Amino acid sequence: MDNQNYEDLLKKAESVLSKSNMNQQRLQIPDPDIIQEGKVTIVRNFIDIADMINRDPKHIAKFLMTEFGIGVTITGRRLIINRKISADQISSKIKQYMDSYVICYECNSPDTEIQKIGRTYVLSCKACGAQHPIRIVNESRDDDTKIEEGKEYTVEISKVGNSGEGRAFYRGFNIFVPGVRRGETVKVVIKKIRNNTAIAEVVDREK
Repeated sequence: MDNQNYEDLLKKAESVLSKSNMNQQRLQIPDPDIIQEGKVTIVRNFIDIADMINRDPKHIAKFLMTEFGIGVTITGRRLIINRKISADQISSKIKQYMDSYVICYECNSPDTEIQKIGRTYVLSCKACGAQHPIRIVNESRDDDTKIEEGKEYTVEISKVGNSGEGRAFYRGFNIFVPGVRRGETVKVVIKKIRNNTAIAEVVDREK
C-alpha cells in the first residue's frame, strides 16, 4: 500500500472517529475539591464529578473504598474518606475508575453505560456501538498508552468497517489494519499516527 493510500485511510479513520474523540475532549473532569479535617478527607465536589462521568456515586465510592482500603461515606454532595488523602491521589484513582468503567475501549468515547448481559457486566458505547466485558485497570500509566511509528505490536481485530478495513484498539489508540478478519490476532507495524488514530500493516499472523 503506497503512502497516498495510507493517507486516504488515515483521513477516513479520523472521520469515523472524530465524533467520539471530540466528545472525549469535551469531558473535562474537575479536580477534587478537598479539605482535611482531623484524620478525614472531604471531597466537596464528589457528586459533581459523578454527574460529569454519568456514574452512580455509590459505585464510585465503593471503588475508592476498595482502592484506598479505608471506609468512605457519601454525605449530601460530599464524600468523606476516613484518612488523609491528597487531591492528586484521588485524581489518579478517578482516572483509573474511568479507564475501567467509563472510557470506551474501542473509540475512547466517554458516552458509555454499564450493562449486565447474563452474568457479565459489559461496557456499552453509545458512540461506536462496541460492547466489551469490563476489565479492571490496576494502574493508569502514561507509558502503557503509547505506540510509535515503525514499531511492531500484536493486536486483536475487534471489528471490520464498511470498507473492509480491520479495526483494533490498543494502548489508547484506534488502529486501522487493511486485509484482516474480525477476531484475528495479528502482528502489525505502525505506518502512520495522527492524534489517537493509527494505520498499520500486517507483518505476521497468529498460527
